[in-house]
Amino acid sequence: MNKRAWILSILIGASLSSFGQSRLRKLPTVINHPAINVSAPYISLDGNSLIYVSDNADENALTMFHTVKKDAVNWKEPVMLPRTVNSRLNFLKGSALSADGQQLYISSLKGGGLGGFDILVSELRGQVWSEPINLGLPINSSGHEACPSLTADGNMIYFMRCEKMDQNSADGCKLFFSKKSRTGKWEEPVELPNFINTGNSQTPRIMGDGETLLFSSNKLPQNKGKMDLYLTRNTNATWSNPVPLTFCNTADDDQYVSASSQGRYLLKDQPGQRKTEIVEMLFPSELKPKASMKIEGVVTGISDPSSVYVAVFKQADQSRVYNGRPEKDGSFSLYVPEGDIYDLSVEPAQDTFTFYSRVFDLTVDRIPFVETIEAPIKPIEHSTEIDLSGIAFEPFSSKLSKFSVQELRRLARLIKGNTDYRFQIQVTLNNYQSDSVRSSADLTELTIDTLHFEVERQVLDTVRMDSLLAVVNRTDSLSKSTDSTSVSSSRIVEIPFLQQDSLEVFYKTVLVDSISIKKTYHNDRTEAQADSIVEHLLAEGVPKQVLTMKCLRKEAGLAEERKISVSLKVVE
Repeated sequence: MNKRAWILSILIGASLSSFGQSRLRKLPTVINHPAINVSAPYISLDGNSLIYVSDNADENALTMFHTVKKDAVNWKEPVMLPRTVNSRLNFLKGSALSADGQQLYISSLKGGGLGGFDILVSELRGQVWSEPINLGLPINSSGHEACPSLTADGNMIYFMRCEKMDQNSADGCKLFFSKKSRTGKWEEPVELPNFINTGNSQTPRIMGDGETLLFSSNKLPQNKGKMDLYLTRNTNATWSNPVPLTFCNTADDDQYVSASSQGRYLLKDQPGQRKTEIVEMLFPSELKPKASMKIEGVVTGISDPSSVYVAVFKQADQSRVYNGRPEKDGSFSLYVPEGDIYDLSVEPAQDTFTFYSRVFDLTVDRIPFVETIEAPIKPIEHSTEIDLSGIAFEPFSSKLSKFSVQELRRLARLIKGNTDYRFQIQVTLNNYQSDSVRSSADLTELTIDTLHFEVERQVLDTVRMDSLLAVVNRTDSLSKSTDSTSVSSSRIVEIPFLQQDSLEVFYKTVLVDSISIKKTYHNDRTEAQADSIVEHLLAEGVPKQVLTMKCLRKEAGLAEERKISVSLKVVE
């Protein structure tokens, strides 16, 4: 090989290596140790907690380890979970974490169960994991239950129920899911469709979007051998036909996987140079789950923040995607998947307090991993102001958008509950634009101004005939023409016997009235938009006498400002 070819081969090799690394990333050496086997990773949806199974224990027994991130990237030194959780009676590789990593779900033969392996939950209290508690009926039964996986809000659990099971394997399994009722109790589990449950479907893993489910089976088509991984999606309450994860399936067992809420990488174990190791494998675009954004909030300004209601609606169809209450300290967290615009609200039980609302647009290309908000709830008083970010208008229009439904409902409820005050609806245009022609679709409004002004005109004044001066121009009147100019009506005396070269003509300058029409196209619809809000509130029963309006416009708003912003102010 000549020198040039050798250099070219090195460059191609480096390029392929870089290409491969973008699709396969190994976890750091604090987890992957060349002398230790690690497998069955389960990462919390927030990406900050990880459990896995390792033989780094007495007699090389498979044992569960736990680690958390010490910053946005790096993991802390893993620690062995306590014996209250780690047990040789456990189904060793079927454990899971809640979205925030504060609950650990295991399957065990521990006493006090309903028969066979049951699903139990342990809670992290400070630095200590509590004694696991059996989930009981109807999740557990006289059969074997294992491999739980919870949705981001914790209100739905997927698991497998099997005919046979020991600490290391299971057979004759089917997948089920159960929802929490309004009282917080699990409802009767529902079996997934037959085309998913083909006789031995195992290890369900629900992704952060709440609709993408990964599971394993050795009974479905396109199987590479033993247990392979498959994907199905739930759209409009209908499950899709499973497709194999060919990008990660091998001839060996492929089962225990997980992913964070970003849904970008699949965590999986695979053989390393000496021992098994945990890697991240990039999802192909056609299989990638929707990314989910975590919203971390805290309610302030009220003595009992846990008394308020937190709700999230999908704006497209006004379906509710979350409903709950904060913790006693006012904190709350939830996940919303990409692809929609969401209306979040924090509403107190009493009408005499303000509410908080915010719109999250997750239709953009890149969404943040987490969004932190503070929701102040305060008593209504003079000069109170509320940002009404949930009110929007149809494009280039003063017509209220259907996306405004929830915000208008909250606004009407607040005003009707406080009719001793007067309220001002403020609509602000943060980027006023105008032009003499309609240069963009946004310039829907037209202003016509009539301008009156005087202009100079040269008119015929006198004619000199030899040495005789005669006035021949007599102005009878001035009249305005339709083209906004003024003309003089004159009468000239005809003198037929004079020779043309004997005439000398003189002119004079006069001021005449003129009119000009000025047209201005602009995008200031604030008055009509405020009218639309008021009309809607009146239709909802709000007394007219408590409402006023104020419209503002700015020539150039800040980049981060909404083009149209609406707010409410208590003026009396």
